[in-house]
Amino acid sequence: MRPTISFLTAAGIGAAVALLSGAASAADAATKPTPAYMKDRADCDAGRTAQDRATCLKEAGAAAQERKRNGLDNAGSPRENALERCNALTGKDKTDCVARIDGPMKSNQQVTTSGSVSGGGIIRETKTTTTGPAVVIEPMAAPASAPK
Repeated sequence: MRPTISFLTAAGIGAAVALLSGAASAADAATKPTPAYMKDRADCDAGRTAQDRATCLKEAGAAAQERKRNGLDNAGSPRENALERCNALTGKDKTDCVARIDGPMKSNQQVTTSGSVSGGGIIRETKTTTTGPAVVIEPMAAPASAPK
């Protein structure tokens, strides 16, 4: 006797095959490296980062995982991020911090930048020249001769 496959059984098998192939392609997409990861890895291999290769590859992998979870937030420009750090300061310190980022806002300020990211950091220094009331220094009188 020959077994017969009913229409419902054939449809069920077809649906199972479709589900399995869809799951396989979703798994492939989950493990396929993204263009961002490939660029990060190429930068590691070429030595274009400030890290040794092993650390760089580890960081590239961690960043790829965070991207998949939508946990990697690169919102804002470097300028906006720097200004956000200035918001923790008040008064003259905040004014000087903003001047180091945006450049001098006043004619009496001078901002200099040195260093590099690969060298460990960029140093920005603000010099502010201020003038006060004139100070007059009177010459001292000659000391009286000592008693004999």
